[in-house]
Amino acid sequence: MSPPDAAAAAPPERAQALKPGSQLTSSVGHAQSPRRTWRFPGFDPLGLALPVGVLLAWTFAYLWEVMPRVLLPAPWEVLATIGEWISPAWGSGRPAYFTGTWVTDALGSAFRALIGFAIGSVAAVLLGIWVGWSRTAERFLDPTVQLLRPMPRTALLPFAIIFFGLGNTPALFLVVYGVFLQVYIQVVTGVKLVSRDWKRAAYMLGASHAQVLRRVVLPGAMPYIFAGLRLGIAYSWTLMILAEMFAVSAGFGYVLWRGYEFMRMDIVLGGMIMLGIFGFLSDRVIVWVGRRKLAWAQDIAGSQL
Repeated sequence: MSPPDAAAAAPPERAQALKPGSQLTSSVGHAQSPRRTWRFPGFDPLGLALPVGVLLAWTFAYLWEVMPRVLLPAPWEVLATIGEWISPAWGSGRPAYFTGTWVTDALGSAFRALIGFAIGSVAAVLLGIWVGWSRTAERFLDPTVQLLRPMPRTALLPFAIIFFGLGNTPALFLVVYGVFLQVYIQVVTGVKLVSRDWKRAAYMLGASHAQVLRRVVLPGAMPYIFAGLRLGIAYSWTLMILAEMFAVSAGFGYVLWRGYEFMRMDIVLGGMIMLGIFGFLSDRVIVWVGRRKLAWAQDIAGSQL
């Protein structure tokens, strides 16, 4: 029934309220309209609140000398050091050991972190699917992996240096090892927790074991796999920094550790900031891919990655 018909059929005291343009209908229409908030596409201003708060607290701590200034340089001093790190033209005074080496350091660290992440995650996904799908594979492989998981990743660095020497190889070994253990457990869990009803329905429709694995189990385990990849990419940058401190003579970790030795806290903080930026960007790439590959899971959950 249209609003004019409803107004005609309603009692006299309600007819005026039900007419189009009346206060009641205007209020209902206004309440049902979505509330619009201005923002840049894909940008949430609330995400800047905590970093800005930390920056302000850091500035006040420097101005009030909460710590000795040699241990806590000013934000603008760290920014100037990063500029010198990127280009000698932005430096002042005598060149330091890190002056103008940022491109080489960034490329080297990204190579070690991302290649190690790729090798470790591919191995973890393949073996994790095999272990989660096959009881025989679980009995054969999983006890050894679970024995290795509690061992500190850092304890393997001396072993890697002794057996592989200095350079990229021990760094890649450490990153691959750490990433594999992080991603593996998520993949196995995801494969095992795929609904039994989904698999039974596929078998009832005539699907083979290979088709169930490919069409049901793998898509069902994808949320866990992407969670494992996000954990793995964070571990890859962390372990890469550790390896570069002792086994590699270039990269973010090398610059950061030399800064500690020379009491250059400005470059130490600059290295930490660069590590955070690179780690954040690589995580956003995984989230971006996950949002497109996991549309079905986000629809079921009613939320977005």
